[in-house]
Amino acid sequence: MSLDAVAKPRLTPPGVVPPDQPLPYFHALWKLLDNPIEAWPRAVYEEPYYLRGGERQVFLYAADPAMLKDILLDKAEAFPKDWMFDRVTKPALGEGLLTAQGEHWRWQRRAAAPGFRPDNVAAMTPVMVQAAEAALERWRDRGEGARLDIATEMTGITFQVILDTMLSGGEGIDVPAAAAKITDYLETLGKINVPDLLQWPTWTRVAMAPRGYRAMVWLKAMVDRMVARRREEAQRGDLVDLLMQAQDPETGRRVDDVLLRDNLLTFIGAGHETTALALTWSLYLLGSDPETTARVRAEIAQVAGDASITHAHVERLVFTRQVVQEAMRLYPSLPMMTRMAGEDVEAGGVALKKGTFVFIPIYAIHRHRRLWRDPDVFDPDRFSAEQSAGRHRFAYLPFGGGPRVCIGQTFALIEAVAILATLVRGVTLEPDPGHRIRPMMRVSMRPQGGMPMTLRLR
Repeated sequence: MSLDAVAKPRLTPPGVVPPDQPLPYFHALWKLLDNPIEAWPRAVYEEPYYLRGGERQVFLYAADPAMLKDILLDKAEAFPKDWMFDRVTKPALGEGLLTAQGEHWRWQRRAAAPGFRPDNVAAMTPVMVQAAEAALERWRDRGEGARLDIATEMTGITFQVILDTMLSGGEGIDVPAAAAKITDYLETLGKINVPDLLQWPTWTRVAMAPRGYRAMVWLKAMVDRMVARRREEAQRGDLVDLLMQAQDPETGRRVDDVLLRDNLLTFIGAGHETTALALTWSLYLLGSDPETTARVRAEIAQVAGDASITHAHVERLVFTRQVVQEAMRLYPSLPMMTRMAGEDVEAGGVALKKGTFVFIPIYAIHRHRRLWRDPDVFDPDRFSAEQSAGRHRFAYLPFGGGPRVCIGQTFALIEAVAILATLVRGVTLEPDPGHRIRPMMRVSMRPQGGMPMTLRLR
């Protein structure tokens, strides 16, 4: 057998190493406060579901796609969002689209939906590409060998895209300052803390995180100023106008300034965070796998040549999209969702009592031994049409699932592909070999310490 015939080892990027057995109580408690995904035992990655707890409280980790379909779709009304989710998100996002329940959520969803129609998103592609091209120019000014924190760079690009596409430029918003404040919030109030575990009043968790509280106040004031200004201006036809004009058909309620602020903060925060993280992890994986990078560049050259990326190009960049999809499988921006059984109910054939706390461990589902071949390996080809055929819809949940699936998922994927293609064609980014890759859960899943990479000009 020739050396060429020997298959080269595929990239297995760093990930969480699950404990073989459930952690002892105080160790598990520490992990819950520090980085919850490191507390999930190996059974969560191997069994259809995992139950833990006793008479007072039962915890279900659901990984079986049929069970997930019940929880998120078929019986979604029986599994409302839980009190822990509310404690972490509502101080900043109030009653906006991400946190609202029932009919209050449904009418807000209907109001925002036109802003994410495929034709509207397609028209936004040039803005996405321009943001990436502007970043390339800044990087070239930094010069060969510059050290970049790609996590911060991607946040800046995607934040600007949200402002330029959804908020007509977002005049008056300081992008670097706002991004830093969002990070302050996520690193403090955006994670579970002691008052949550003890179920103290919500104000106590805010009082114990002054940095996060100051960030929240700053962000709300920033958006309040924008809302006040837009109320006095002519309409521009963007997401702000859609929300200002919305009215609940059943109650007649309109979007007041507070609800408008809650939703704009939701779209600004969640809207840029998901794509920024998908791009960060995609660039890290490509930087660690030169052969896959070469395939991406060959596809871009074939589809677009030297021209700026257009929406028509994005639709034909099939393998580039697969890279993004695989990055979001290995490192999902949303690593976990939670629900609560609101009644005695059956899910996936398992009887659950009212009050059962349901974890949907997306990070583990995406690396589950029963759902994926070689689940820890970086393999974009698993998202080819051939390999995707027959895969259960609820085996892959980077944007959630069911009626509450992320309203911006089409926007995010198009943005990620357009920006990734523009950047990869322009430069090479090499991971820092001395930087430890540790995924950290802070509502979203960020790389601890950012993503330092070295710039190589092409």
